[in-house]
Amino acid sequence: SSGINAEYGGDGMSLEDFKGSLGKEFNVSGAYRNVVFKPTEFEFDIIKYNDENEKLISTDMDRILEKKFERLEKGDRTAVRLQFTLPKSCYATMLLREIRRHDGL
Repeated sequence: SSGINAEYGGDGMSLEDFKGSLGKEFNVSGAYRNVVFKPTEFEFDIIKYNDENEKLISTDMDRILEKKFERLEKGDRTAVRLQFTLPKSCYATMLLREIRRHDGL
């Protein structure tokens, strides 16, 4: 508390300035977030392919139009398809970052 007062003291502000009617306007309630979440419904496939422009997964439009999607079983290149569910306020990019940090990748 004294460190915060010292921080705002140079601007002529204190913690008391955030209490009362002005403080209520800027007082935002919230909740703590968990640091780690485990994804649910986690699935993965190893996909082999040759052409970098080759379609590796079916799109939503393919599903709507009921297009059959055929994937090759052979190829010089390898891709990993991940499918998972995360709760609100969790980011898939963070999950992918953690997966990529593994020494084997």
